[in-house]
This record gives sequence, C-alpha cells and structure tokens, in this order.
Amino acid sequence: MKLLIITLFPVFAFTQTIPPDTCFTEQQVHDISETLDDLYYQDSINQQIISQQKQIIAKQDEVMRLDSLQLRYNEQQIKLLETNIDLYVKKQKRLEPKWYDNKIIWFSAGILTTVLTGKLIVEVVQ
Repeated sequence: MKLLIITLFPVFAFTQTIPPDTCFTEQQVHDISETLDDLYYQDSINQQIISQQKQIIAKQDEVMRLDSLQLRYNEQQIKLLETNIDLYVKKQKRLEPKWYDNKIIWFSAGILTTVLTGKLIVEVVQ
C-alpha cells in the first residue's frame, strides 16, 4: 500500500495544479467581439481604398502613356514645321527678283530708250 501511495503521489501532486484562469467575462468577450468587428470593417474599407487606388494608378498610367504619345507627335510636328519653314525660305529666295528685274532699271531703260529714239529721229529728220 505504501508503494502504491509513493508511486501515485507524484501523479496526484503534479496533476492537481490549479489551471490558469482563462475565462473571460461577458463584457470582455463582447469587447473582443466588437474589436474584431471593427477590425474586419476597417480591413474591408482598406481593401476598397486599395482597389480604388489601383484603379487610379491604372488611369494615371494610361494618361502618362497618352501624354508621351502626344509629346512624340508634337516633336514630329515641330520637325515638319521647321522643314516647311526651310522650304518657304528656299522658295522665297528663288522667287526674289534678281538685280536685273529691278523696276527702276527697267523704267530708266525705257526713258533712256525713248530719249535716244527721239534724238535719233530728230537727227534723221535734220
């Protein structure tokens, strides 16, 4: 009997410890439940905000792509306009009147021809 008590004593001695108090009061359970509900609600709001931000980022990427295309087209347009200006300058140089197309020269030549013709006629008649 003593042997039985000696062998069973450690079993009863160490297994009969007082378990820690893990029970919550009803108010604590209610508070934990409300906290969890608030966290789930905030998580859903954060997920919506993240989704909206992803959509905004996608739209901004599209705007950025379109802006870069517009910049390329504007650069191409500038180059074409500069080429057009160069062509107009060349055209203007070709269409400028030459020194011999000056109106004063032709007017002076016409007066001189008339005067000389008149003198020639006067001398022929005399």
